[in-house]
Order: sequence, then C-alpha cells, then structure tokens
Amino acid sequence: MDSLDFIYKNKSYNAPVVYKTFVILEEIANSDDELGISELSRRLNIHKSTVFGITQALTGVGALHQNTDKKFRLGPALARLGYQVKLGLDLRTITRPFMNELCKKYQETIFLGTFDEQGITVIEKVESQVEFKITAQVGARIPSFAGATGKVFLAGLQELVIREIINKDTLPQFTENSITNEDDYLKELLMVREKGFATDFEEYIRGVNAICVPLNGPLERPVAALWMVGFSHTFNGAKIGGAAMDFMQVAVRINEILGSKSLSLKKYGGECS
Repeated sequence: MDSLDFIYKNKSYNAPVVYKTFVILEEIANSDDELGISELSRRLNIHKSTVFGITQALTGVGALHQNTDKKFRLGPALARLGYQVKLGLDLRTITRPFMNELCKKYQETIFLGTFDEQGITVIEKVESQVEFKITAQVGARIPSFAGATGKVFLAGLQELVIREIINKDTLPQFTENSITNEDDYLKELLMVREKGFATDFEEYIRGVNAICVPLNGPLERPVAALWMVGFSHTFNGAKIGGAAMDFMQVAVRINEILGSKSLSLKKYGGECS
C-alpha cells in the first residue's frame, strides 16, 4: 500500500479509478482469504458502489474470479500476464546466443517477437553488421498478417478463430505478392503447419524476404517466433532453403529449454479445409 500511496500522491497526473483498481488487486493478492465487496470497502475505505463496479469489471476480463459466496480471488488473466512478463525476460536470455549465431552465419537481421490480439511485437533483435540491412526497434509492432511471422502465429490457431480474424480485419494486400484470398491463405497456413516454418517472398514488404519458426511453450503452443529478414536480391530462395534447416534446429533446441517436446504446429492448429 505504501508504494501505491507514494505513486498516487507524487504523479503529476492521476487516474483515481486506475489507482483504486490496483489497490483492490493488491489487497486481494495479499489476503489469505477470499474477500467480498463489504470487506474490501471496509479495509480500503472505498465506497461499496465503487468496489462493486471495479470488481465486476475485473471479473469480466478474467483479472478476478468470484466464487459462489460472492467473494473474490485473483483470476487467470493476471496469471497469464505475469507469465508473459517472465516469459519475455526468459526468452531474451535463452534466445540471444542462438540469434547471435544465426546472424553471424547469414549476415541478416534476426528478430524475436510475441503475438497478441493487436498484432506482433518485436521483443529482441540482433542486427546484421553489413552496411545495408533491415531493422526495427525493440517494441515495434507489426500487423497480425505480416508475412512469415503472421503465418507462424496464425497457423497455431483453430480454423474457426482464423476465419473470425480474417472476417474482422480482411486479408490486407501489403504488396502484389500478398495472399488476399481466404481459402488460399488457409492452404498456406496448412503448409506452414506441415513444414514447421513459414516463408515470405515479398509478401509483406516489396524487396524483402523472410523465414520464421515458432517457439513453443510447455503447452505445445507458440509463445513467440524467431525470424530472419533480408533483401530479396541476396536473401533469395536458395539462401532461405539453406537457412530453414538451421532455424528448425535452433527452434528445437530453444523449445526443449522452454519445456516443449515438439516443433510441429500440427497438434494444436487442427485442420484447414
């Protein structure tokens, strides 16, 4: 509570509802017992109606779980967020040596990224030392359908979910090589599942090719992706073909460290008809 009070009193801009939300979450987290609205209101000196509104909103997004006695404990959404924070830190430590090896061998930029509803986020990179190279800042976001990386993440979803995403956003035409037909895209994802990696020949950025592999967690689902990009005149089909085996071998080694027994995308993706 002291740290939250300090933050609340010393910030130039305050959002009282956000502050109260964190106070409630912290109180529930530190309690040995599940807490109801009246008890939270009494302990925190926050009006019952405010506690009710905040706890209902948090329950709705999975941050809290309400039992049959109308009392609350932390929900699965917070566990997932905590796991993602830890995973991001662990992933950088685990993958960096492999990324360095791949970059040194192929002299192309290597990226590590994660996926959520808003798209793909770059969480680590190793840049090529050549004069002309492709780069992006750590923290940069790219679209869900972006080339090889988008294929790897989407190939891990059920077909129904993929179709819902496509129907919501439509398949964008980034370049003349982009796959914009839904059935053709689903067939491409099926090939990605079969091969265990994805390629992109100027489908996201004109003049740029890429290869990407999934990094799977203990549940055999992609928790991140590792990809390499380069200019198409040098990073061509032959070079990508040679890199595919190296990337798959690296992915297998990283997946073992992460607790996954498989590189395949087949187990959890289902069939694309």
